[in-house]
Amino acid sequence: MSNATAVKEEGLKLYRAGRYEEAAAKFAEAQQLFAGEGNQKEIAECANNRGVCWRQAAKFEEATAAFEEARPLFQSLDDAVGEGQVVGNLAALVESQGDKQHAAELYQEAIDLFTRAGAKDYVKDTFTALSKLKLKQRDVVGAMTALDSGLEQLDKPNLIERMARKIIGGGASPAGTSPGEDEKEDAQ
Repeated sequence: MSNATAVKEEGLKLYRAGRYEEAAAKFAEAQQLFAGEGNQKEIAECANNRGVCWRQAAKFEEATAAFEEARPLFQSLDDAVGEGQVVGNLAALVESQGDKQHAAELYQEAIDLFTRAGAKDYVKDTFTALSKLKLKQRDVVGAMTALDSGLEQLDKPNLIERMARKIIGGGASPAGTSPGEDEKEDAQ
């Protein structure tokens, strides 16, 4: 394990312990060490991690700066998943500051990036975040639509997820199966 990786791991431990400002400092240190190694992917990830730490510490200007630093780094790597994570994190930051309209736009932008990358799990999770935001805005139809779009990403939805899709109005039974047939899969 390189020294940079060890420092990053220290940052992750501090983050998990809720010591966000100390974690941000470790990620900054790791970022410098990764820069010395020329590891562009890790540089971008450390910048994003710093943003998450600062958001958790309610240091919104620092969080914004870190995310704005991370995004072009992921873009230069043509890493749509990494960029999508940054945009999703920025959406959560903007939402926590009360700008729900801008947050919704950023969530949608993150969804587009994840979709382009074929990252279905991230698409689903971001639609879920968008759905929760829509509920906070009292946009029930928008919330249901976002939730349904997220559930569409699942290759093997569980029983509750299938029921949610049917309640919302999506989720027709797979071709060739009767409505009760697909529930048998869970009993095996």
